[in-house]
Amino acid sequence: MIALPAAALLATAALAGCGSSSPAGASSSSSSSSSSSSAGHGLVAFIPGATGVGFYNALEGGAKAEAVKLGYSFLYQGSPDFTPSAQTPVVNAVCAKHPKILLIAPTDPVALRPAIQTCLNAGTKVVTVDTALSNASGLVSAISSDNIQGGEAAAGVIGKALKGHGQVAVFSIDGTTTTQVERVKGLKKGLAHYPGISIVSSQFTGQPETVSETDTKAVMTGHPQVKALFGAAETNAEGAAQALSSLGDTGKLTVVGYDADPSAVSLLKSGAINALVIQQPALEGQLGVEYANDAITGHTSLIKTSVLLPNVLVTTAQSRNPSYTKYYYPAA
Repeated sequence: MIALPAAALLATAALAGCGSSSPAGASSSSSSSSSSSSAGHGLVAFIPGATGVGFYNALEGGAKAEAVKLGYSFLYQGSPDFTPSAQTPVVNAVCAKHPKILLIAPTDPVALRPAIQTCLNAGTKVVTVDTALSNASGLVSAISSDNIQGGEAAAGVIGKALKGHGQVAVFSIDGTTTTQVERVKGLKKGLAHYPGISIVSSQFTGQPETVSETDTKAVMTGHPQVKALFGAAETNAEGAAQALSSLGDTGKLTVVGYDADPSAVSLLKSGAINALVIQQPALEGQLGVEYANDAITGHTSLIKTSVLLPNVLVTTAQSRNPSYTKYYYPAA
């Protein structure tokens, strides 16, 4: 097992009042909805990047709680596939319901703009959460984590674990989604402080954990000198940990991942994952509904049009400390 220092990072949230965000129905879909008895204000809808993802489930919880508090009914609908082709028909179907507020995590910064524009044209107040659009005109707000900072934090763990020398593999969903691009950018920025460390393999895995598992085995065969792996998406590190376990190689790589669903936390506590960059999804959902409601009620001075929330880095050594466990995502 590679020993890691007990270190955590909590950046200051950047709440920018600027007018734009940083660029940064599928064949099968799932949805859930709820409403309060006083829900007379209309519908709040949330479309995640993909269903069945701990981060988006936690974001749904924050958005739903705020919507019900404000008197809206709530709809959660999406596809299990993190692709524009799967998400676009979901957006079209949701927009046909004429929601007052739409929170959406776009699966592509350009391809989702036309479908979202349909909602905007109908008067829906739209907030992007997690991922962003390249063209943010007309949006109430764009809310995300500070993904550059998250990637840099991961680089710090890897740099220390490798003592400044070694090979690294990098996994991400794709090469266009804003969160994925920015996290990898942050990682490279952080690793620039360690000139003896090189990235020898970069893989686009899509959303399925099984692909990350397969790709990890391929990396171990093709690049046997790799000593660390960074996963920019929730399923990347989990798939890598499963692959290493099946190969009997748990502990041979430093594995740093993103997000803290129950399965990832279990792997973190066991040491199969060495560190997690943890976001604040419930707060993203809460702020998204809050700002959209402010736009509806005319309280525009309260709206932050671009929000970057801080991440928390938690290592295996810290994984049972209540100061950090409070950031773990709830079970679905």
